[in-house]
Amino acid sequence: MTAQIIRPAVGRAQTGGVDQRKPLRSGLMLAVVVWLAGLVAWQLPGADRFEREVTLPWLFAQRGPLPAPAEATIFAIDSASARRLGLPSRLADWPRGIHADLIGRAAQGRAAVIAVDVYFARARSGDGDAALAGAISDAGNVVLFGNLERQVQSVPGTQAQGQLRVDRLRRPYKPLADAAAAVATFALPKSPTRVDTVWTYHPAMPTLATLPAAAVQVQAGSPSCPATPQMTRAQRAACDLTVGAHERMLNFYGPPRTLNIIPAADVLLGQVPDVAGRAVFIGHVEPYFPNQLDSFLTAVSRPDGLDLSGVEIATTAYLNLLRDESLKPASPGIIAGGLLVGALVLAASSLPLRPVGASVLAVTLASAAYLAVLTAFGRFHVWLPLAPWWAEVMVALLGTLVLRARDSGRERQQVAAAFRHYLPAHVVERVARETGSAPSQSRPVPLRAVCLVSDAAGYTTVSEHLPAAALRELINQYYAALLAPIRAQGGIVTDIVGDSALALWPVRHGGIAQQLRACRAALGIQQALAGFGGGLPTRVGLHVGELVLGPVGALDHYEYRAVGDVVNTASRIEVLNKRLGTQVLASHEVIGSLTGVDCRRVGRFRLAGKTDAVVLYELLAAPVAARPLFEWALDAFAAGDVGAARDAFAEVLATDPGDTVAAFYLASLQGQNDKLPSDGVIVVPK
Repeated sequence: MTAQIIRPAVGRAQTGGVDQRKPLRSGLMLAVVVWLAGLVAWQLPGADRFEREVTLPWLFAQRGPLPAPAEATIFAIDSASARRLGLPSRLADWPRGIHADLIGRAAQGRAAVIAVDVYFARARSGDGDAALAGAISDAGNVVLFGNLERQVQSVPGTQAQGQLRVDRLRRPYKPLADAAAAVATFALPKSPTRVDTVWTYHPAMPTLATLPAAAVQVQAGSPSCPATPQMTRAQRAACDLTVGAHERMLNFYGPPRTLNIIPAADVLLGQVPDVAGRAVFIGHVEPYFPNQLDSFLTAVSRPDGLDLSGVEIATTAYLNLLRDESLKPASPGIIAGGLLVGALVLAASSLPLRPVGASVLAVTLASAAYLAVLTAFGRFHVWLPLAPWWAEVMVALLGTLVLRARDSGRERQQVAAAFRHYLPAHVVERVARETGSAPSQSRPVPLRAVCLVSDAAGYTTVSEHLPAAALRELINQYYAALLAPIRAQGGIVTDIVGDSALALWPVRHGGIAQQLRACRAALGIQQALAGFGGGLPTRVGLHVGELVLGPVGALDHYEYRAVGDVVNTASRIEVLNKRLGTQVLASHEVIGSLTGVDCRRVGRFRLAGKTDAVVLYELLAAPVAARPLFEWALDAFAAGDVGAARDAFAEVLATDPGDTVAAFYLASLQGQNDKLPSDGVIVVPK
């Protein structure tokens, strides 16, 4: 009877109650760090400039140009029209009669309001002034541009550096200004590099509407505010001007030349344009750089250098006011609250994931943040900063990886302590590392692994002739020699019973490297035990497949074991060594296309208790003689050719009398006169 090393019975592993507060604390800590990162990225010095100069142009580019709104048209004073009309190339020298004709054409087309972005500073000789004043008066809805002049005055009674800055509106030539419905300036607030906002009322003169706001007011007349649904668009916009912010963000409809633009020559030489109910803006607009002198760098400036002209910006601002489409920066409360919600979602969704999953989630959420910001921008005209959301995603990913690494170390320590009744700590740590999760008593670990089963030949005979103390000493020396090659190749010894041992190599992503290590460990066992003085030659079987690693038992006795058909198959392969006279046998699933290990195919076998045949290989410590002839004999056997197989195996034995596998086949062919089964499978009896 085979002696066994009996494991002491243990009760159910007391892993202790899991402190559910730890994951909660980690999640809250990560959420706070992520939120703070978002707030810092939002409020960092230079963050607003980055959003305006980088994010805003990118959002406009991603949204793309919008269809030109029909509510406004620009009559363009340009170089091409000057050539076609025979006018001076310097646009400021155009006769005022031309401007009068443009206003007259707009009035004939029944324009709702006419805004002229040209400054008529003083009188000119000739009858052009009279014609222009008459056209303005006849139209009755013209808004003229007035220049804003800043004067610096010293303040009496103060130090020498005491100064008073006074902004004053310089109205155009008085007969023209008196004929106009309104006179308005159009000074633009500038960011460090770009124009992205307009004033509806100039800060220096809070009661004076700027050109686009004045155009809205002239078009609306004198509505009774507050606004009602029965009002026209212009009336509602005029009421909004009285209560809304005096500085509005521009929501550009596209790059230069996107709006409805008609060259002055086309207006004057063609039919009267149909501008009924629309606003008409008159100003300088060129199609090419550098002809455009009155230009401003914006988020939609063209790569070729063409910027938006002043009249295009004024028209855009008018349309934004009329259509209630000004870009609205999100309020600080909404941004801070959104960042908090984002931090909580990121912490809750990232922490349960492994690094690869967390990385995929980070990319997904970064894309979602971009889509959310773009949707708010394009559909709701709300401008959200993008950098804080991406900062949160990156910090959440890094924080998850840090917490994962910390918790992984703690988990391995907890597992080693909880399973000390079953296995040495290094075994459980290795399983946790290889499978990516730690085992628990309530949840066994499923994995794919290479199984190595070993058995010492002659152990029973040896044990019968040795005292217990000497036998114990012998078996300890035996296992010291046996386990060293397994450990050297990274194997996990999960079971030792008597003279038999079971080792595993968990495989991931194909496991070729693990299969090679297992084969090298099997050959290393043969080498290590070759000089063992106890006379215990050891046979090894190798197979790979799915198994479950976990506690097995009931009541008050549990043992940590590998359970699965792969273990049984590896054991049957090991037993077959005795019949074939071999030392190490491995299945085709283990050998596959491995390189770096010497082996030969030994045939197909239906192992004891199995229904499916397996192809087996013998692992060789040294090359064997007559290998090609052996392969040919094996193929003849598989083909069912008794005579050819018998002759070939006999020739193999003549060449190498020590070839036990050839001897096995030759013995099995003795007395066989008929054809062998065509599948060449040898059935191993129980």
